[in-house]
Amino acid sequence: MSEAWNEGYFTDVGYTYGYYRELNPVFQRFCLLLRGLNLLPASAGDQHCELGFGQGVSVNIHAAANPGTYIGTDFNPGQTAHANSLARASGNNALLVDDSFEQLLERPGLPQFDSISLHGIWTWVSLDNQKIIVEFARRHLKPGGVFYVSYNCFPGWAPAYPLRQLFSLHDRFAGSSPVAENRVDAALTFTQSLLEAAPGYMKAVPGLPARLKKIMEQDRRYLAHEYFNREWNCMYFTDVADALEPAKLEFAGTAVPFDAVDAVNLTAEGSAFLKTIQHPLMREQARDYFVNQQFRKDLYVRGAIRLTPAEQAQQWLDSRFVLLVPADEVPLKFKAALGEATLQESIYRPVIAALAEGDHVPKTLRQLVASLPDMGFVQLQQAVTLLVGMGVVAPCQDDAAASQARKKCEALNRHICGRAAYSGDIETLASPVTGGGVSVSRMQQLFLLALAANRKQPQEWAQQAWRIIGGQGHRLSRDGVVLETAEANLAELTDRAAEFATRRLPILKALQLV
Repeated sequence: MSEAWNEGYFTDVGYTYGYYRELNPVFQRFCLLLRGLNLLPASAGDQHCELGFGQGVSVNIHAAANPGTYIGTDFNPGQTAHANSLARASGNNALLVDDSFEQLLERPGLPQFDSISLHGIWTWVSLDNQKIIVEFARRHLKPGGVFYVSYNCFPGWAPAYPLRQLFSLHDRFAGSSPVAENRVDAALTFTQSLLEAAPGYMKAVPGLPARLKKIMEQDRRYLAHEYFNREWNCMYFTDVADALEPAKLEFAGTAVPFDAVDAVNLTAEGSAFLKTIQHPLMREQARDYFVNQQFRKDLYVRGAIRLTPAEQAQQWLDSRFVLLVPADEVPLKFKAALGEATLQESIYRPVIAALAEGDHVPKTLRQLVASLPDMGFVQLQQAVTLLVGMGVVAPCQDDAAASQARKKCEALNRHICGRAAYSGDIETLASPVTGGGVSVSRMQQLFLLALAANRKQPQEWAQQAWRIIGGQGHRLSRDGVVLETAEANLAELTDRAAEFATRRLPILKALQLV
């Protein structure tokens, strides 16, 4: 692996094609509203920047689905080429380059940005590059702008931090295979053998084998980029806050809606203790000990505009939300820092039903308050917050912003669905309603392709999908059993298409994907 340009970052295998909602300006504004901070509504003049965009899925979805302009960099030229292919397909006019952070810092003519975001970058770059990122924000984030950063952190990573060191050292000194995935497997096997020999460290941290087992179940491409870089700078929250201070960045909150609801994260004793801490940074750092935080998703602002309680309530009432899944598929249990939490059915089922009314058309909180008169504002506010945290509800942008974005979303989605005829690598489409991505599987994308070709009936969608995947030797499964005959596969596809038509398609229409 050459390090002439990659500075020790693992580039032997391409990054995954994941989508990250935390980079969505609409979602960021919602998370800041939770903390009582004000941001101006989206406009065509907005400028956004993503540092380290990977394969470019998120940056292109957001560039298509939001007003304004995007600029980004990822120093892997192959990933940048892929990102630009998506940009051309959508016509989003994003400027996506393969500059290093230092080269981007010195690039002439960059604007003042409304947001600068980096997801999964901070931990994996050198301390010198971290300083360049801070300087970039100092020069190019406008007053009132948002800075999003995610990173591995202590104390949650403290027990297992040496595992990563073993992975990296094995790859450095014993990784001989030219195939990156093979080197990852070899490092995992070596580490497993070491733990089986019962080293003294494992006695002090008895949960290591279970942690390693969970790691071994993950995508090898993801593991390569997560654990096998030369740099791996795990930090405490206050370390990062101190590093960002020269750019005049003030911690505003996290991009994790669950974090705004103490009841699902903290015991009564923990909550009471944290209330005794006056300094906000000290309180946030102490909170990480209570929840054993190992990965943070943080929002900073350059000059916070704080809302009065009345202003915050007004903005809440005007905010729109959309239900992303069929009402009967919303689980009433989810995992938070305290463990599994159970939602109260008498509260959440009516809220979910109200959001599903009218074929899932987005609703303002004001509309929900009117349709659920027995439920108070605070109760509804918390319910929506937790449902957004679970990923089954999304905040929406206004109709004007959605209208500006619709054509670009249509073009990008048409391109992604066209790729589904050959690959299932991207399973996210762009919604002008949410300003972000919506999970849509490869088979569902093939159904949308058939629908766009004026095939009206689910049976026709299934037939077209089978002509594509059947010709590629692909076979479906039902109940864990591979379906071998064409008849069985077509029957399975027809069932899936019928279910898609009745349960999923109305939601995609509400999200303006169809």
